Amino acid sequence: MGKNTIKLKKYSDVIEEFVAADEIKPGMLVTLNADGKVIPHNLDGGNAIPMFALEDELQGKTIDDAYAADDPVQVWIAGRGDIVYALANSGVTINVGDFLVSAGNGKLKPVGTAATVNVTATVAATDATISSLELDLTDLSLTLTESGGTYTGSGTGNAASTADTSANLNATFSGTGSGSVAVDALAIVGQALTAANSGERVAVRIV
Repeated sequence: MGKNTIKLKKYSDVIEEFVAADEIKPGMLVTLNADGKVIPHNLDGGNAIPMFALEDELQGKTIDDAYAADDPVQVWIAGRGDIVYALANSGVTINVGDFLVSAGNGKLKPVGTAATVNVTATVAATDATISSLELDLTDLSLTLTESGGTYTGSGTGNAASTADTSANLNATFSGTGSGSVAVDALAIVGQALTAANSGERVAVRIV
């Protein structure tokens, strides 16, 4: 689907003008910075208002003409049901029906799937706390808590700590925790209506 406009279908027509803090390409998902200027949405998988840069049709520009820093940018705040001709992230394939989130660079990518982490660590029996394991679980909606030598995840699965009965010997923590990749409440921007390969544009119905 090759189109010459970002607004493929509009039921709402809320358009605001902002100043660009950086180069902005039509079809980019944008957000406001601390100065009230627009930048490419920069939080990978994070919350996003469906604000998309439009082509500067008032100046005779097309969807291929980028705005430069300090240019006034026409921004469409798309509503539910509107269809946007957005930019797909490089290095990803988007299929029809995929739910899409920000790729952290003004482009969109599929929301992703659940993730599983496997961890093994050895800790001192006198200091067998979860904090001492120094595990990086920030990408999971998974919390491990200590209770009676058993570490249980709030996602699915659990892991147990077993220790030698002799004092001051090592305890071994070994187990699997699993949970869905964390998705912010407003992360899903829309659903793909067309397929797209790396760097192409994709028709997205706003949800």
